[in-house]
Amino acid sequence: MNEFNALYEFINLAQKNRKYPANTAHGRRAALKLFETVLHPDELEDLRLIEEKMKEIYLDLISKHRDTFSIASLNTYKGRFLKVISDYKKYGNPQSFAHWETKIRRYKNKNTEKDSKKDIYLSDVSLPIHSPVNKIKISFDSERNCVIELPPKLTKEDASIIIKIIESLAD
Repeated sequence: MNEFNALYEFINLAQKNRKYPANTAHGRRAALKLFETVLHPDELEDLRLIEEKMKEIYLDLISKHRDTFSIASLNTYKGRFLKVISDYKKYGNPQSFAHWETKIRRYKNKNTEKDSKKDIYLSDVSLPIHSPVNKIKISFDSERNCVIELPPKLTKEDASIIIKIIESLAD
C-alpha cells in the first residue's frame, strides 16, 4: 500500500474518532482526490517527495485545473492537502493518535450577535460635543442612570422644551 492511500485511511480514522468533523474530512478527501490527478506514481509512494516537489506539483495542478477552479480555490485545496500530510506525520502512528487533542470551536449564534447591536445607547450614537457643556448625571437606582448635557447658558424657553421632551418619555 502506498503512502498516499494511507492518507485516505488516516482521514477516515480521524473522522470515526471525532478528530475531524465530517465537513473537514470531506474537504480534505476532496483535496487528496484533486492532487492525485497530477501526482506521478513515484510521488504517490513517498510523502516526503511530495513535500519537496510541492511548488512544481501545485503549478501542474493550476495548469491542469485553471479552467475549472479559481486560483483561490486551488490555494485552499493546497492548504487542506498540506494539513492532511502534516496531521498524518504528527498523528499517523497509534501512540500519537491516542494523544491527539482536538481544538474545540466556539460557535456564535448569529441572531444573538445582531440583537446585541440593536441595544445602542443614544450617547454612543450622538456626535461628540466640542463646545463647553454642563453634564448632570442622575442615578435612579443601581441599574438606571441618566446623563443630561446642557449648554452653559440655558433660557427658560429651552428648559421648557427639555421638560416637555422628558415628560413625553415618562410612562
